[in-house]
Amino acid sequence: MKNYRNVLIFGYSKSGKAVEKILISHNVEYKIFDDNMRLGGGKYIFKLTKKEIAKFDLIIISPAISIFNKYVVYAEKIGIRVISELEFGFLNCPYKIIAVTGTNGKTTTTCLINHVLNASGYKSVALGNVGDPLSLVVNYSDLDYVVTEVSSFQLEASYKFKPDIGIILNIDSDHIDRHKTLDNYINLKIGMFKNCNENQVAILNYERNILKNINKINATKLFINSDIKCVDGKIYLKNELLFNLDEIKNPTFIDNILASIAVFKTIGISNQNIIKGINSYQLPKHRMEFVNLIDGVEYINDSKATNPHATMAAVEKINKDIILLLGGHDKDISFEPMLKKMPSKVKTLICFGECRKKINKLAKKLNLNSIMASNLESAVIMAKKLAISGQTVLLSPACSSFDEFSSYKERGVKFAKIVNGFLNNQENNFEYMDEIC
Repeated sequence: MKNYRNVLIFGYSKSGKAVEKILISHNVEYKIFDDNMRLGGGKYIFKLTKKEIAKFDLIIISPAISIFNKYVVYAEKIGIRVISELEFGFLNCPYKIIAVTGTNGKTTTTCLINHVLNASGYKSVALGNVGDPLSLVVNYSDLDYVVTEVSSFQLEASYKFKPDIGIILNIDSDHIDRHKTLDNYINLKIGMFKNCNENQVAILNYERNILKNINKINATKLFINSDIKCVDGKIYLKNELLFNLDEIKNPTFIDNILASIAVFKTIGISNQNIIKGINSYQLPKHRMEFVNLIDGVEYINDSKATNPHATMAAVEKINKDIILLLGGHDKDISFEPMLKKMPSKVKTLICFGECRKKINKLAKKLNLNSIMASNLESAVIMAKKLAISGQTVLLSPACSSFDEFSSYKERGVKFAKIVNGFLNNQENNFEYMDEIC
């Protein structure tokens, strides 16, 4: 930090506040700009201009700020360094990093790895896209590992980031509204390894979007479903039998488990501790989370499913007839591949939110049973009226939440509140829940 005299924190949510803490500790001069706050005076800039931008020698952007932002583009044009909070956190992290990225499953895998590490006697913490920013690593001492969930947003302005062990769980079309093209999105994910060599380990899913870019990854490679795999109820690592699948209590998220086992064996954790740790792990909220059973109908909250790939994975895990709630903010993703593969057990689609007309029109074209609701609350009430005993109402939206909610968590909490309100006949008297659990 001593090379920088005047820093701009661009975006002042959790990541911006974490960056500020480090800048203060290093006595670095800084200013803050956040378009949602519009504060002026002191450390805050009310309006950002090209003249203002030119005063800084480093700009640190939050994940919400795109590299296509006009001020970011201008700053780089005139030679000002722009980096992500992830990059900034990495530069201030003295510990080994296990990084997890992918279109789906990042949070589950990050939390699982962190849980098993701690249960096995290591000292680790989960940071990054999972919750607290990586920059808050300065709050911890004597760690063995930092397990970091990494999003494509965070990788946009990351140049030196280098995990000791990195995972790409999968890559499917997502966030095209932000990244412009699928190739840009893929290159960001693959680029997590751009600074790695054979001394680092890359754990990769054996799938097309990764394999066609494999020459860009110089780390030592282990492939999920190839090197680490589950065959005939047994889990192998390079043909060495590790466990029987029935030793794992909840194998429904098997790809996450396989990726995690590859990490644990790379580190040297015993099979006994791996199984013990996996079986004591609780899945995070809003991921295939059971909400309630009402009049014989099961309600499942999978609000974390913010793209079609995640929604199809959720649908495949349910062995009952389904009423599926789809919709939310439009990220310019094509829903056609998902809808073409929709199995017959999905009896009705209820499309809600900003994307409802787009999804419903395509579903009708494909002869799927589909109806529309203006918002989530209306969709859940419709589902209750349609569902019969033995069916599942599944919220797995395939879209982000930003048309109606501030996060997938807020959406999931609202869904659960509506469902649980049915028990007290409250479907016409729902109150908005401000506090997010």
